[in-house]
Amino acid sequence: MNKYTEFRRDVGVATGGLSSRWRTKLLKRAGQEPPACRNTTRDMKTSTIAILLAAAALNTANALKCHKNATGVLATWEDTEILDSHVGFGWTQYYHMKDGKLATSNLPGEEYDFYICEAPEKFYKGSGGVLKTKDGKKCLTNSFIREQDPSHDGSHEIVYKQVPENVEKKVTLEDCAEGGMELRKQWFSLGYPERKGCSVSLYKEGYENDEPMDLSYGPQGVAFDKDGGLGYDKSDKVRYFHRSQSYLMTGNLDATCVYKNPVEPGK
Repeated sequence: MNKYTEFRRDVGVATGGLSSRWRTKLLKRAGQEPPACRNTTRDMKTSTIAILLAAAALNTANALKCHKNATGVLATWEDTEILDSHVGFGWTQYYHMKDGKLATSNLPGEEYDFYICEAPEKFYKGSGGVLKTKDGKKCLTNSFIREQDPSHDGSHEIVYKQVPENVEKKVTLEDCAEGGMELRKQWFSLGYPERKGCSVSLYKEGYENDEPMDLSYGPQGVAFDKDGGLGYDKSDKVRYFHRSQSYLMTGNLDATCVYKNPVEPGK
């Protein structure tokens, strides 16, 4: 055994009672790396890798699996009837983004891509999914949903309540969600065209038990809501009501695309 080896053996035994500062110096002089230094870098690298892998796994688990199904602009078929008469008529209403929220328009507005997605637990399945902007960065978002009111359990009639209750009724473009209440506000479903070449119906869904809603307009704004949920314009001299049916305009939208019997609109 040479002196260098003997010195290292002695240091390994004798430094146990020294302060950590001096023990580190002696170990370095003997050519040994202090245990704390030797493990810290490796442990930090291992921890960093573990965190990154966990984050990647979480993102993969939470990401919605979707595929693009259709492209079109937003529109509604307005089934209108003048009260105190038997006069009814129908027409197409367009919408576009104005001042950060959806508004009525005389001309077709922006195009959106509808993505059918694998429905998370509790969400409406079938043709459920989200409406994205053409660049895929934002999703169409209703400011509220309507869910079953548990206080009416046991009654013969299903009653719904608005959630959140006190909120401006509007449709905006928000970051696309992957779950929770925000995704409920962004979850829609597509129907089927009444005839070949016609547009497809569009419904605001959410959870399977949430109330399906059509896009509409009224004194309270523009939003997906229940029939009459946005009120009626009382300033008109002629009293009437309209019932909106929302569509993603992938084709034509006229009476032949809305009614099974277009000769008798509104019936």
